[in-house]
Amino acid sequence: MVTTFDTKPPTTAPETSGGSGGTGGPEGQFAIEIEHQVNVLANEAKQEGVPIVGHVLEGMDNVGDGGGPPADPFVQFFSSGFGWMIDKVGFLRDAIDELDGDAAAAQTVVDSMKEASEGLSFLARGHQADITSLQDWEGDAGEAFRASMKQLHEELLGLMHVVRGLGTLTAVTISMVITLRKIVRELVASALGAIVIIMGAAMAAAVWTFGASIAIGLAASIAAAAVTAVESARRITMLQDALGRQTERMGTLETIGEEIADALKRFEKAAGLGQDTSGRLGAVTPDNEKGLEGKAWAPVSA
Repeated sequence: MVTTFDTKPPTTAPETSGGSGGTGGPEGQFAIEIEHQVNVLANEAKQEGVPIVGHVLEGMDNVGDGGGPPADPFVQFFSSGFGWMIDKVGFLRDAIDELDGDAAAAQTVVDSMKEASEGLSFLARGHQADITSLQDWEGDAGEAFRASMKQLHEELLGLMHVVRGLGTLTAVTISMVITLRKIVRELVASALGAIVIIMGAAMAAAVWTFGASIAIGLAASIAAAAVTAVESARRITMLQDALGRQTERMGTLETIGEEIADALKRFEKAAGLGQDTSGRLGAVTPDNEKGLEGKAWAPVSA
């Protein structure tokens, strides 16, 4: 069952402080519920890393390993003198090629989202200060205007949470790809190192085994490569499933953002951009007083 809330700000009940520490001013029920929904989505996303890369992936401050382009594990393999085996173990490169990403460029994108979220927080804080300066405006018009401005403050805070959540989901998504790429490279490097040892021993014993050791070494090398390929493919499959769930989470945030944007269209009427000007100055009217009631941000109760 979906629990819904009337998003028209109360005129008598005090506002409560949200979990964000009041960075954009006191938060009412609307902003708090959006923050809760965003936090649930972000925490679920961070847990996606556990089965794939072995640990929880944190948020926006550090995307991937950030250590620059990793070494190609095949370089050492060729330098060891066994490059002639590439046709037999070259399939190990497929897993590496499936995982691509630039940690530095990704961090720039995530940082821009973080800055946008901070900008909305600053805007909401300034707007909250403006509301307090209107307390002397009496009458129905003043009450309606203050109610609409309080609702706008809530909407700004809601958008701040949505943008922050999108930045976190983006960071986690990119981190999963980049971190898994590093793991797969290490798996491939270990497999190639083992193959070098196996084939080195096989070549040394070739004279005494009349060449049988080389055939056995090739079989053992292919087996080692196959095990690594299977493990890499398993992790990549889990990654693909996780990315599908990340897309759904981002879609939820997109829906919340679109619903807030739709609610803000009341200001088009206030500016005379629509046919109906009954909602002057963005006042809460019978047409918009329910705001975003029943929308995607509403929590689900048992």
